[in-house]
Amino acid sequence: MGCGYDYWDLGLDICYLDLSYYCTPMKPVFRIGGSEELNSSQAVLLMEIGETHCCFAIVDYANQMMVQLGYYTADEKDNVDILQKLLDEHAELRQSFRQTIVGYYMPENILIPSRLYRYEETQVMLQAMYEKDKRVFVSESIGDWQLHNAYCVPAATHQLLERRFATGSFWHIYSVILKNGIQQHEGGSLAIDFKTDSFSVVAMKNNSLLLAQIFSYTRSGDVLYWLLKICEQFSLSQNDVRVSLSGLIDKQSAVFKELYQYFLNIEFASLENDIQLSGDFEEYPVHFFSSLYKLASCVS
Repeated sequence: MGCGYDYWDLGLDICYLDLSYYCTPMKPVFRIGGSEELNSSQAVLLMEIGETHCCFAIVDYANQMMVQLGYYTADEKDNVDILQKLLDEHAELRQSFRQTIVGYYMPENILIPSRLYRYEETQVMLQAMYEKDKRVFVSESIGDWQLHNAYCVPAATHQLLERRFATGSFWHIYSVILKNGIQQHEGGSLAIDFKTDSFSVVAMKNNSLLLAQIFSYTRSGDVLYWLLKICEQFSLSQNDVRVSLSGLIDKQSAVFKELYQYFLNIEFASLENDIQLSGDFEEYPVHFFSSLYKLASCVS
């Protein structure tokens, strides 16, 4: 199942859920629209799972319109907890969808040129780098970039999703970003997507991938520090690099005000993949949900 990925299990048979996981509170960030009138067999479910967030969108496939969205966070890094609560909270997610696409927003990964990719060697490398228990290691090909993306996913999370969405397709968010493409700019490009307590950066110049990484932050200065370090490391000029912002950031935020003082070419991401939004989304900036729009590129 999935989109041509491999995964390795660490020999753990996770067939239960500890009752203690219900202690982690789940906080709704957005609950937008509804899909009651939509036949699920004509709908696509898009989901993104991170360490402290979980979100989904339901898309009317025929009209390419996003009609419902839910976005939740948790204070603790327990994604099987928040995922289970999301599935319990939304009965509509128990339906059979035309297709289900899951994006993993996980920091533990390596990108390898496809010509150098070896199944067993990559597994050993991931184990040595991250030394994580109760994980599965997933690998997928990014054909247009001649890369393989290998990454860690909590075993309980992956198994829960595979049981619930047996025909689902699973991708890492870096793979999804690269599949969608990043607009090239002579001075280089930084594609930045914000969550409530972390942000991802994909840096490119001259059609070459320089960096793909997830950073944690607690204040605006943390974001600025890492972006300036990236520019320094890869010789990207703050005056020339194009900065594309998406996710949970707006012009009134402290993060944006900091960035605006240091970078000249800043823009917010727009809708992609011909996705439209129902009227329920009118009061929200379209870039808030960019990572979910991008998942639509994996729909077949």
